[in-house]
Amino acid sequence: MYRLNMGGPKLTRQNDTLGRTWENDKKYLHVNGSAASVSVIPSIIKYTESVTPEIAPNWVYATAQTMGNANVANLDFNITWVLPVDPDFTNFVRAHFCDIVSTSLNTLVFNLFINSENAYPDIDLSTVIGNLDVPVYKDFVCNSSDNLSTLTVSIGPDSVADYQNAVLNGLEILKISNEARSLDGLTSVENFVLFTSKKTTKPALVIGCVLAGLVAIVGLLLCYCFLVVKRSKTGNQTPSWLPLPLHGNSLTMTKVSTVSH
Repeated sequence: MYRLNMGGPKLTRQNDTLGRTWENDKKYLHVNGSAASVSVIPSIIKYTESVTPEIAPNWVYATAQTMGNANVANLDFNITWVLPVDPDFTNFVRAHFCDIVSTSLNTLVFNLFINSENAYPDIDLSTVIGNLDVPVYKDFVCNSSDNLSTLTVSIGPDSVADYQNAVLNGLEILKISNEARSLDGLTSVENFVLFTSKKTTKPALVIGCVLAGLVAIVGLLLCYCFLVVKRSKTGNQTPSWLPLPLHGNSLTMTKVSTVSH
């Protein structure tokens, strides 16, 4: 459904290790100008064994939306993204983080909200990761907001932070199939499987008919051969032709009628 590169350009399939597309997040911001984009050189991103480029390309972690220098009067605020979703389905949410704004450890602490609930409080990336410029992600499963056709994601400062700031590098929102194992309604996928299995019986029926036809043809050929052999034996016992007088060095034979006069 959504793959957002926060504060960065649109990434096409050619820029992603798994051929995914990441769009810029700006059009989903609840308040224009409420976030400030930051970026670093993608090559400084330090991947780990648990977070590899297959999770997200380094261009996602090298850009971010932050509160720093945002064009708002009150610095104690949340940056919020509003995304249309199907209210009848549960959603998988993956938030991507990478501290590319701090100059030292243990200075950035913030909160992540989903549908106005504090889904990930007191995020201290220095404690979680132990270094700067190292990517990490967090997964959630949630419904739409108050049965509306939207899902909101927000980041905001924590009261224990040394300075007011928050960061989000990337966001993925994917629809989860319902009890019918469908992504588009209440029709179960078993219906399609059964329909497919019925179609697969047609080749078997055709093959059966072909084999039956071959058996019938072989039977007819055997009967024909039997009749030919029987007729030839009968011809040897009572020939229907008579020899004519010998002329020169050849012997000519011809059929004659066996009808009595």
